[in-house]
Amino acid sequence: MRKIFLLLTLIFSLTYSQEARPLKAVFDCAVGDLNWISLRLSLIKKTAESLIREGKDYRFVITIHSYCIPIVEKNLKKFPKKKAKKIEFIQSQLRTLKELYNVEVKACRIAMDRGKISSIPEFIEAVPNSWITLIELQNSGFAFVPF
Repeated sequence: MRKIFLLLTLIFSLTYSQEARPLKAVFDCAVGDLNWISLRLSLIKKTAESLIREGKDYRFVITIHSYCIPIVEKNLKKFPKKKAKKIEFIQSQLRTLKELYNVEVKACRIAMDRGKISSIPEFIEAVPNSWITLIELQNSGFAFVPF
């Protein structure tokens, strides 16, 4: 009886370990270089597309805080025209990631307050503290990927 129990446990363990689990990553944006941010967002998109082609499940989250926070400002009139155009493009990248690739986008309320962000696009979720969000995600198995 004990051998049967051990055999069943081994079979269950092997089966469970081979089950397809989603690849989980939290991409943390704290930089202020708009070109770099745009480049990283395009790489996140390409990564999601690769995983889709390979038939792999994934779950991606982007956290935004610190010097990156201006990219969530809905009122682009407060920026110089050139900067506003870049932010507008970045927001379109974020919207695409959210709507087509199911990537969650979370902005830190602390950073928003410090950056005097008046309003954010509807596809971005405001969280009280992005570090707490990062800690929670990492503790639930998300890989940490900084920008």
